[in-house]
Amino acid sequence: MQTENVFARSLAAVCAAAFLSILFALPAQAAFPQDQAGIAAYVKLTGVNQTSFDTALDDFFDSTEPSDNTCMIGVKGYLVDDQPYDPYAYNKIDVHFYLGVDGWLAAYLLKDDPAAKIVNWRPGAELKNTLLEVALEDAIAKLGAAPTGEIKYHDFSAPASSKMTLAKESSPANDQDSEGNPVNHNEFSAMMKGTLSRFSWSVEGVGTSCSGYYWGSAIDLFIEGGDPIGGAGCSRFTYGDYVYAPEKFNDQKSHIVRMSKNQGDKGANGVFVFIYGN
Repeated sequence: MQTENVFARSLAAVCAAAFLSILFALPAQAAFPQDQAGIAAYVKLTGVNQTSFDTALDDFFDSTEPSDNTCMIGVKGYLVDDQPYDPYAYNKIDVHFYLGVDGWLAAYLLKDDPAAKIVNWRPGAELKNTLLEVALEDAIAKLGAAPTGEIKYHDFSAPASSKMTLAKESSPANDQDSEGNPVNHNEFSAMMKGTLSRFSWSVEGVGTSCSGYYWGSAIDLFIEGGDPIGGAGCSRFTYGDYVYAPEKFNDQKSHIVRMSKNQGDKGANGVFVFIYGN
């Protein structure tokens, strides 16, 4: 796992998992709705004037929220994969946008949304290609503006955190070990250099369906052993968040995550989001 200053975009294979580490930074924009926002990606733009601010995004948002002549707030839905929208698959999320007349642009989830809703499951997407980045790039193209720097992140629901790591794991259907025994779980560890304040997951069920007889949890998730902290059911995508007691999940700790299947003929792909820092 590699980390770079300001915005780390490097990937590495560690314990059969793909890791992406990002450093948070805080946008200095008083009008931004910090009390409503959770995880956010933002960038400063050039080429935004009053005219473009007033008109360029008129047909971009699915809906807009009340604002004033200094900022614009809107919402746009994004499919998380390449399949048509299916309300039973949970394959669409709402991305909220903030645009200031001074050029600050942010794409964010609400504070009650699991952070892992930023995960992009479209074919060919890497961990760094979050849906928030996709949303920002779409808005920038629509505005015809240019970014003055790199996209940065901040989690307003965990303001003391300074870092985020995404890890991807898979547990194939009908998986077997070298002796032909069923393997219905996958386990990996991730070292967090700082207090873990938020753990979130996006799990894609492979071969799961809500049209059958099984309505229980097809996949259970564990961290540090103990009871399951959540799971994935019959739908194609499942999201969750788990907030820890800092005295237990403290600095310099390697966190053990286990994805356990209750149905061996089903597969599971998971992206796990660790939000942490001093």
